[in-house]
Amino acid sequence: MGTSLAGKVAVVTGAGRGIGKAIAEAYAAEGAKVVCSARSENEISEVADAIGGTAIACDVSSEDSIKALMAGAIEANGQIDILINNAGAVAREPVHELATEDWDNVINVNLRGLFLCSKYALPGMLERSSGCIINISSGAGVVGPANRSAYASSKHGVMGFTKVLVAEYLRLGIRSHVILPDATVSQMRTEGFPTEDPDSLIQAEDIADAAVFLATQKATAHTMEIRVSQGLATRYTS
Repeated sequence: MGTSLAGKVAVVTGAGRGIGKAIAEAYAAEGAKVVCSARSENEISEVADAIGGTAIACDVSSEDSIKALMAGAIEANGQIDILINNAGAVAREPVHELATEDWDNVINVNLRGLFLCSKYALPGMLERSSGCIINISSGAGVVGPANRSAYASSKHGVMGFTKVLVAEYLRLGIRSHVILPDATVSQMRTEGFPTEDPDSLIQAEDIADAAVFLATQKATAHTMEIRVSQGLATRYTS
């Protein structure tokens, strides 16, 4: 067990599996009190039980649900020191075939939800002149992959939003960062690319390592973004 995050309270959205789960586990291993959040109560309860954290179900497309998450996190632990905006959604259709409701869902989860989580976590951070917000973007936040118009648009938005957070709050003691993972093992990735060998992709734990670094970086330096690319060539199972 490490102690680099001892005494810190972290809220992690999308914590039931994949990158969110790995970050929750890594933060707990470094001594943080972790609030695990996602829509699936069963998944986050399992993660929270395993790491000694708290599970609070939340749908980040709902403003009221986000308000309840932040209030519940503060009620359970007194404050929020770190916010990990990780919850995500994707739609894979060309623009002319993409249903409007699918576009809206991806934007609502990936961008609007990130804005609202930040909005309601910030007041307590401002009161203490201390805090850390880490947003999970994607390699799609800097390129435009085919058949992912809503996803790429939302992840580009995450990049812009993070830059604004830095401009508004860094000098007030609140550090904001963005991580851009390329192909990373996850249920979402497997659904889109079922023939990839997951052992050849970035592992969720690799992204968690970056999240620990950002949350513990010394005050004399600020790393706004980390791009995590594959170290191995993609292998295929068939």
